[in-house]
Amino acid sequence: MAPQAGHEQQTCPACGRRVDTVVRRRKSLGIFIPVWGRGPCRNPDCPDYADPEER
Repeated sequence: MAPQAGHEQQTCPACGRRVDTVVRRRKSLGIFIPVWGRGPCRNPDCPDYADPEER
């Protein structure tokens, strides 16, 4: 998902490459609030690599 206005591009803390920005949600006072965060790293040489085939 593309980052929303006012949210900078996220990077992997292990390798420094750009990662996707993902939107999760949390519930507060009965409503869901979007929370933008760092997605999984797709760099195969990175120790934090997340294989897209595994789910």
